Amino acid sequence: MEPAEGILLIVESLTLEANESDISISQSVFTTSVEETGACEQAKKIVLMFLERLCHPVGTKKSNKQQRNEEMVARILPYLTYGEPAAMEVLVEHFEPYLRDWSEFDRLQKQHEENKKDDNLSQKASMQRSAVENFVRVSESLKTSSCGERLKEIILEKGITKAALGHLKERFASAGLASSRTSAEWAAGLKLPSIPFILSMLKGLAKGHLPTQKCVDEEGILPLLHALEGVPGENEIGARAENLLDTLANKENNGDGFLWGKIQELRHATRDEMRRRALQKREILLKGLGMRQEFGSDGGRRIVVSQPIIEGFDDVEEEEEGLACMVCREGYTLRPTDMLGVYAFSKRVNLGATSSGSGRGDCVFTTVSHFNIIHYQCHQEAKRADAALKTPKKEWDGATLRNNETLCNCIFPLRGPSVPHGQYNRCVDQYWDQLNSQGRADGSRLRLLTYDIVLMLARFATGASFSTDCKGGGKESNSRFLPFMIQMASHLVDGSANQQRHSMAKAISTYLSSSLSTSESPSRVSASPPGARGSPGSPEETVQFMMVNSLLSESYESWTQHRPAFLQRGIYHAYMQHKHGRSALKLSAESSSSAARSDEGSSADPNDDGKRLFAIVQSMLVYTGLVEQLQQFFKKGKSSGTSKSSQKDEASSKWESTMKERLSNMKEMVGLSKDLLSWLDDMTSSEDLQEAFDVMGALPDVFSSGYTKCDDFVRAAIQAGRS
Repeated sequence: MEPAEGILLIVESLTLEANESDISISQSVFTTSVEETGACEQAKKIVLMFLERLCHPVGTKKSNKQQRNEEMVARILPYLTYGEPAAMEVLVEHFEPYLRDWSEFDRLQKQHEENKKDDNLSQKASMQRSAVENFVRVSESLKTSSCGERLKEIILEKGITKAALGHLKERFASAGLASSRTSAEWAAGLKLPSIPFILSMLKGLAKGHLPTQKCVDEEGILPLLHALEGVPGENEIGARAENLLDTLANKENNGDGFLWGKIQELRHATRDEMRRRALQKREILLKGLGMRQEFGSDGGRRIVVSQPIIEGFDDVEEEEEGLACMVCREGYTLRPTDMLGVYAFSKRVNLGATSSGSGRGDCVFTTVSHFNIIHYQCHQEAKRADAALKTPKKEWDGATLRNNETLCNCIFPLRGPSVPHGQYNRCVDQYWDQLNSQGRADGSRLRLLTYDIVLMLARFATGASFSTDCKGGGKESNSRFLPFMIQMASHLVDGSANQQRHSMAKAISTYLSSSLSTSESPSRVSASPPGARGSPGSPEETVQFMMVNSLLSESYESWTQHRPAFLQRGIYHAYMQHKHGRSALKLSAESSSSAARSDEGSSADPNDDGKRLFAIVQSMLVYTGLVEQLQQFFKKGKSSGTSKSSQKDEASSKWESTMKERLSNMKEMVGLSKDLLSWLDDMTSSEDLQEAFDVMGALPDVFSSGYTKCDDFVRAAIQAGRS
């Protein structure tokens, strides 16, 4: 179809539309005289006719068809000039009054928004907005032809382009500053109705027109346009600014290219700055988390932990690595009154023959743990969930899976500082109910737990396995578990006020004052006679048992006074057990099956050299040293500037409160493991008696007894027992 035919069809459609509505076209527009036959006049009249068509009476609602026709008219107007300068002047002059004062446009539109019931104001605002919209369509339809370029030059010459650029600069005067983009002035500018129209108009005028692009560059508006292209959402300002910059940077069209470098420089600078800020923000965030970013050997970035500096981070770390429930990952910091427990495996063992001649022997429990912690509530919920499965799991089968495949048959309670006394008591009762389900045991809870601690210390002293029965757990996990066994034992002692502790201390004195050869007779391995099973302080108990009793009932000063006697009895006990073919610390059913050997048949002799004596008594020295470490941890307070005698009196009177404070300090209880294992490594690596006594801190006991060599002290202890 020829262009003329298309125009005639549009004119015909508009004429029919005008007849069907109250829209009329001035007769003077159609009246042409014979004299006015020049092409220029013809073009002017055609342009005027179509411009009249665009001047739609305000208040008349447009149909969709009318709206589409108006858009088409606006887009073909530049081509109805046929390149005639006069027609172009008519076209530009029609829109010029609406494009001179953009501030007035914004003011009028704002007034209309605030008072929509004012018909006069509404009419003016609608006419103004319609004119601007149509001119934007005209500018966007301009091609890179001679006709289009001439129209753009006229628009530029009349100052329309500069007026639009000036309005942008005025409304965003401080756009070059990054901080200004959060200012009230910037936010107000983004809400102006003129800004989207100006950006779209400039895009059409600058497309392929070098003078317009130079004008944009000379006005220094590129940084502002670049700032606006980063605006999200607001009236599509960001998208329109980006399209304008893309047009200015497009090398393919005529006259483009020289702004491409400047625009790319702006965009790259912003991208680099954003990357720098993001990295800086990330570094601050990582630093706040106690981490840092560094380059690996392969050139890649990696995050490493440096030093935790967040306030309260130590408490979080304590929960996560020490006392945090494996299910909810919370502990006593976040849930201070919710009871925690540790999955444990307890086994009933026989201590062997007793001095009463009973061949049955006493049964006690030995308990180990992988130290996997869980709330009692979380365990119950998991237990119910396991029972509700399609193939139900038994309680301890499901617990074993949660316990890193380590067998468990009980939960040992860990008392936090804010746990109510009654709640802890209920959990203690539940623990002993779980143990009693394994069978009969001899003695009170305190006696059984004391022997449990003895057997735990014996594993550390002899290097015995912790995982033979439960298939998991080792020195690290059980060194964490040990302080909480002492916590429960202390709780059981406190349950009978001071009477129990007093009777235990008295029993220790009686035990140490008895004959060494009688109390450590090889016929009495470890148990009390049937009539005395309920007495944890009975002198019938072993030296290892009495050392743990001292931990629970005596001050540290009393322990240091009794330590030489404990050492002598422990050394003699180890010697006699070795002589009769038993391990000095093997308090289990296997000990009763060892073949006894007579004094004459034994190769052990007090006159043996130091290395042989050291091999015989080493495990007992390690055991005694472990008790010494526990005594210091639970009973020795921080040193002060007071005199030595006053420190001694104060420690003697306050050791119980000091021990209670330590037992309720979860951070220190968990931290004991590291110090205990470090000491154990030093002790087990000792090469002779002198070094071992030095590591365990018992050299003063040797020297105070009148000996200059540890070998002599050991031989004297053995000889004293034999005499």
